[in-house]
Amino acid sequence: MLSRLILSSVAILLALPCYAAEITVSETLVLEINLAEGWSLYLDPPEALLEETTRQIAHEPAAANATAEQIESVARRRLAANEAFVYHTASGAYLTIDFSPLELGEAAPSSSNLRNSARSAAKSLAGEEEVADVASDVTPCTVSGTRAAFQLAADYRQHGHPMKFLGIIGYVEGYWFYLYYTDPGRDPAAFGEMRAMLEKVAVRQVGH
Repeated sequence: MLSRLILSSVAILLALPCYAAEITVSETLVLEINLAEGWSLYLDPPEALLEETTRQIAHEPAAANATAEQIESVARRRLAANEAFVYHTASGAYLTIDFSPLELGEAAPSSSNLRNSARSAAKSLAGEEEVADVASDVTPCTVSGTRAAFQLAADYRQHGHPMKFLGIIGYVEGYWFYLYYTDPGRDPAAFGEMRAMLEKVAVRQVGH
């Protein structure tokens, strides 16, 4: 995982609405995403997302004897695996952004590796606590500036509530990347807005 991402001057530093953002992944890579109105970019998880993640963890069997402070600590660690978040305050829908550099000596993933990773993510979703009725599909997709990517789309129920998931797993020089969107279905427009944003997301090489 990268220790941090740096936002450019066209983006926001905490949570002010904007239309275009650039996230510096490394000295040579920048992620570009156009944000629809009502969506905000965060470097740290928004408080509402931390609270929701804490509530979800509290339902897990491993948390049965944990204190509230311990559960919140676990939630913070899980969210810290991501370098940035796009959050929709009105609905609680959110996108996590994670770029993970290759390990020393690790080969670049093939298209088959990426497809299998997306399929594994679908299995992991189906195996989560209180998740049921998962219907998922993995398809190739295009992310401008990257070598290859696959999209995982899923509908499911969590704690009995209908949910949607849209994930992109891909590779760009030296990095796996994961763009994971979770939609609790509180705003019918949110899913379409995020799909449109992800269709235009791009990774740009700089410094050459």
